[in-house]
Amino acid sequence: MKKLVVVLIIAVIAGSAAWGATLGITVNAAAKLDVTVDSATWTIALDNTGTQIQADTQGSLTVLSSKSSYTVSFTSTNGGTLVNGTNSIAYYIKVDTSSWTAGVTSNALSSYTQLSSTKTIVFQSKTPTAGKSFPIGFQIPAYTDYYVDGAYTATITISIAQT
Repeated sequence: MKKLVVVLIIAVIAGSAAWGATLGITVNAAAKLDVTVDSATWTIALDNTGTQIQADTQGSLTVLSSKSSYTVSFTSTNGGTLVNGTNSIAYYIKVDTSSWTAGVTSNALSSYTQLSSTKTIVFQSKTPTAGKSFPIGFQIPAYTDYYVDGAYTATITISIAQT
């Protein structure tokens, strides 16, 4: 009887080895490529005293990317000037990416720059899921003549694209 039980157990084990299945798994990760700012409008007081205005943290830029190579571009209406009718005021911005040097290839806005043409920041690393945030600075240089009073406006367009 012991032989029969042992043979039966061996037969069950050998037979169960023939049963099996395989499972292939594919996970499709969604692409993320986005850029946002903390405020859609900046309202800045110009006291018309000739003193430079500079706010190193006027705003914040947040970049989200699942890509390892992408470019953020900045363009300005009126070539980097604020306009009130025929009057204008030159302004400069900078984006401080120094907190993430390993992720940035080049930054044309690392110092205060007028947006007289499109300026870019080239990234080489994907971001954490919370994104990477960078301070945006704003500057109007010191001036010797009064500006005509009134509201001066401009629009900065920020876009992101895979490189």
